[in-house]
Amino acid sequence: MRLGFPRALFFYDHYPFWFGFFQTLGIQLVLSPPTCKRILEEGLKKANDGVCLPLKLLAGHIAAFRQIEVDAIFLPRMVSVEAGTYLCPKMLGVPESVAALVPSGLPVLSATVNWRDGRGAAEKALLDLGRRLGKPKKAVREAWEAGMACERAVRERQRQAAGAAEYFVWLGQEDKRPEDRARLPALIGAKPLRIALLGHSYLIHDAYANLQVWEKLSAKAEVRVAENVSGAEIEQAVAGMHKKIFWSHGKRIFGAGRSFIDEEEIDGLIYLSCFGCGTDSMVQDMLARAAREKRKPYMMITLDEHSGEAGLATRLEAFIDMLERRKRSEDHLSAPGKRLDRHSGVI
Repeated sequence: MRLGFPRALFFYDHYPFWFGFFQTLGIQLVLSPPTCKRILEEGLKKANDGVCLPLKLLAGHIAAFRQIEVDAIFLPRMVSVEAGTYLCPKMLGVPESVAALVPSGLPVLSATVNWRDGRGAAEKALLDLGRRLGKPKKAVREAWEAGMACERAVRERQRQAAGAAEYFVWLGQEDKRPEDRARLPALIGAKPLRIALLGHSYLIHDAYANLQVWEKLSAKAEVRVAENVSGAEIEQAVAGMHKKIFWSHGKRIFGAGRSFIDEEEIDGLIYLSCFGCGTDSMVQDMLARAAREKRKPYMMITLDEHSGEAGLATRLEAFIDMLERRKRSEDHLSAPGKRLDRHSGVI
């Protein structure tokens, strides 16, 4: 059996689990092509105008299966991946919200993953999925364990990954050129700057959607992302909050960001956000306040389908120039002068 799996949205976080799960059951996951102009344009035609860029890209990736031979499209309902949190509401409603976009005659297979009620509830949902696929319970439980092991292994490799090319290799994106990976050791360690790049995984790791921001930054600096921060470090960073962050992605982004802010080797932070993202509007503001308190340079970049590469390049160059000047001439302190603002404490 060949199941189509869109290379968008939940792909960037949960593909390792589903790859291990279905491979153990003898089912092949077939990915849609990497995001490109054609996929974006198809998504803009198909999706509702009010949804965010990642959902528009998902619509384009689903439409791509008109030209790929698969038996069905797999669209999981990702409700929660850890106790006490939820994923984005738009991700919860994916199977229904994009049902009309599925190519005619192609069935949709779905499963609800909800860790909020514990492992038992999540396992029960996958046993039901296995029953619909005609698989025995024992085989499904073995597939569950294989998927979890695959995800743990990939997460560990991603935590140690040194750059975008190596990250994508472990994510299974075979289209990444091998020469990109070969030149990583020469790049890492030779850069004077270290910049943390934060945001939702489906924006940070989609090179077309983010206008190749990771590659642009890598030309001048060593880039760190949330996946480089361990779960224990994230939990430690959010432990002192008065109230827990409601969203899984927001918790990971904020926890990693706080960890980077406290890390002296990190020279600055860049937050990538999708236009209209409700969770980003809160999380990035909290990170901006934390960065200001620690006098850590911080920049937010908002992207949508209308964003231009030239404008992005100009902003990145200006930010890098500021970091270089600050590191070279100002000894990590703001320039002397009058008080800059009421938060900085600089006089």
